[in-house]
Amino acid sequence: MRTDYVDRELDLFIAAQVMEQKGAPPYTSDITQAWHVVEKMVRKFFCELKMDMFLGVSGEHWVVSFYSPRKCKRYESRGKTAPLAICRAAKEAYLDLAGGYQT
Repeated sequence: MRTDYVDRELDLFIAAQVMEQKGAPPYTSDITQAWHVVEKMVRKFFCELKMDMFLGVSGEHWVVSFYSPRKCKRYESRGKTAPLAICRAAKEAYLDLAGGYQT
């Protein structure tokens, strides 16, 4: 695992806010853990997920977005790894969508 693609602060946010749990699994560096975040976002906020991977002059990067049909709004982020991009996009979506939901 490359530690430069890990965001422990984001892991803590995802664990506490999105996943509603104590402790912080490595959401930003483990695709299995990041996929649990996707499943939670889909179930809780009825989001749709889009993932793309690009190879370019700046190297490869992932673009992930959660789309909320209810708000007609897309929450997009990028990362060097899929788990990092998923978590960044999930945080953006959560910050906007959670305001209208009771948890």
